[in-house]
Formats: sequence, structure tokens, C-alpha cells
Amino acid sequence: MNVAQILPNWSAFDSEKAIGIKAVVRDVTLGLKARGHTVTVFAPDKSVFPRVLLRFSGPSLKESGRSLFDRESVALQHAYAEKIVPELGQFDIVHSHIEHVLLPYIHAVRPPVVSTTHGANFAMREQKVFERFPHEFFIALSEGAKRALPYIHFSSVVYNGIDALNVPFVFHPQKPSYVAWMGRFSENKGAIDAIMTAKKTGDVLTLVGFEEKGQEAYLKRINAEVDGAMIRLLDRMIGPLKYDFLGNAKAFLFPIHWEEPFGLVMIEAMACGTPVIAYNRGSVSEIVKDGVTGFIVEPNDNTTNTTNQTNTTNTTNKDGKWVIKKRGVEGLVEAVKRIGEIDRAACRRHVEENFTVEKMVEGYEKVYQKVLKT
Repeated sequence: MNVAQILPNWSAFDSEKAIGIKAVVRDVTLGLKARGHTVTVFAPDKSVFPRVLLRFSGPSLKESGRSLFDRESVALQHAYAEKIVPELGQFDIVHSHIEHVLLPYIHAVRPPVVSTTHGANFAMREQKVFERFPHEFFIALSEGAKRALPYIHFSSVVYNGIDALNVPFVFHPQKPSYVAWMGRFSENKGAIDAIMTAKKTGDVLTLVGFEEKGQEAYLKRINAEVDGAMIRLLDRMIGPLKYDFLGNAKAFLFPIHWEEPFGLVMIEAMACGTPVIAYNRGSVSEIVKDGVTGFIVEPNDNTTNTTNQTNTTNTTNKDGKWVIKKRGVEGLVEAVKRIGEIDRAACRRHVEENFTVEKMVEGYEKVYQKVLKT
């Protein structure tokens, strides 16, 4: 197959520094090439992807002095799509990662288009765009993402995967350990819940992340809790540094406050051998094997407002589904205290058996073949 992959135009792509969606597109591209397919990647100007054919399609939002949150970015995203569309006729199939942005032009594209929906938090105007195209081939990252996006008519689910061979199984028990949190400093990622948990368990908490526009007040709350000793804050990491950080944590906290479509960092942590403790939202119950690769905790919204607030309800998990019966921060606290019950080797095996690049690429290849036969 001759496949086109379309990257978002948020910033220039660098295959060596790719994280999140960019890492997924990189790995899908390389995996398809390894299976004998021809792949061309459409990306913003100044992108770098050695040994892969790149088509530059205009300046990125970052290069234009804009961010995804600026109103002016909408016009730039559509200009990016409009430039790409005339070039797509030469391919057998087009794989879009720009979600609703390509849809208004989709009938001008000759080959079939499949679109992976990486987000789960679309504005009303974007929801209306999805609703206008119920018969297109949308791919969800999880069953949880499908439930969170009822206005999108998904045809398939393909889980994200990572190259487990390049993720070391690292743990040095002789080192002082800590609990870890990594992500955007956004309220829906739950860093405050992680801080509250560490304060109750007495563990060192190390936060690694980056600021998100519009979340300055939330980051200020986080910074107020950072003391450099029990609550530590580090800059974003990639590659070996990230895996060393994840692998040497006693547990990875993922107390999300939104319907996370997948959560790549969960499988990265488990690949390193680190158990995941997460709220039961979005894809969590599909990725974490409760009591085996970590613990799943039911959220309690009463615990989300301030770091000094105490959960006085001790609400239990009513249906008794999870190992941890308490909810919210109290549930996270219990899970951290019981983390020694988890076999770190089982965390690694779980990723190797379920969330590899090979499985992800095979999933997309099957989708392409199904679409081409339609």
C-alpha cells in the first residue's frame, strides 16, 4: 500500500524528540515501512524524519507565533489542510491525525481516509463538524474514548503501542524511591491529587511536566506545594532520562479528571516495570490490570478542589469491582501503601503482550485493508 500520514501542524516534527501523538505517528510510519508499505508523512515546515519521505505543508502554529488555543489558529489549521488535500490523490489510503480539521475537505480526497481521534474534549463547534460526517472511517484509541465521544461514529478501535525493546526494564532498589507523576500541568491531569496523596503517605513525589496555556493558576497552586524535598518538580524528559525516571519510581500516579482517550505514559511506566495507580476514567480499565499491574481507584470529585482539603466521606466502591474499595485520594493513598503487592515483571509482560508497536501497526493495517475492500 502507498499510505499518507498527516501530522497536526502544532509544531515542527522531530522524530528523535517525538512524544504523544507525534510518537504514535512516527512508530506507525516506521512499522508500516518495515512491513513493506510506502509511507509519506505530511508535516509542518522544518520537520525532521530521517529516511522517511516528508512533504512540508506550511509553517507550524508555533512558528507562526500561535498556539492551539488561539482563535487565529483555526484559520492556520485549515490552511494547512487545504494545502495537503490536492496532493492526496496519488495514495492508496490516507491516515489523518488532524481529526475534525480535514473533514470539510474530505469529499475532495480521492483515496479513502481513515482518521484517528486522539482527543476527547472537543468544543461544540467541533462536535457539529464530526456529526456532519457520520459515514467516515473514524478510529478510537479505546472503548472509553468511544463512550466519551458519542457524536463520532467509530468504525474501529486501535490501541496505542510502544517499542518495548527500546524501553528498559529498570529498577534500582538500593536507590531512594519516590512516587512519580508526569504530564501536562492541566487540571484534568490531576497533579494536585498526586500531591495530596504523597502528603498523606509521606512519600517523596516527583512531578515531571510542562505548562499548558490557560492553566497558569493551576500551575501556581502546584508550585506553592513544591519544596524541593518531599514534593519535587522537574522539567519534561524524553528518551533514556524519562525511562530512568519512570523505572525507578515505586509507583506512577495517574489521577486523571477527564476521559483520557488512551494515556501513553501508563504503558511507558508499566514497560519500565512501574505499577500504575489511576482513577477509573477513560481508558484506564482497559490498560491497567487491577491488582496485577497496579490499582484502579474510583474517583471522588470531593477531593479535587484544594491540596489542603480532606476527604471526609471515605466513600467505598459500591460494586466492589476493584481491589481498592476507597475512592478519590483516600483510595490512592491505600493503593500506594499496597504497591508492594504488585510484581514489577508482570507490568512489563502486560505491555509486551498487549501494547506493542507491532500490535498497533497490525491493527491499523487491518483497518486499511478493511476500508479498501469497502
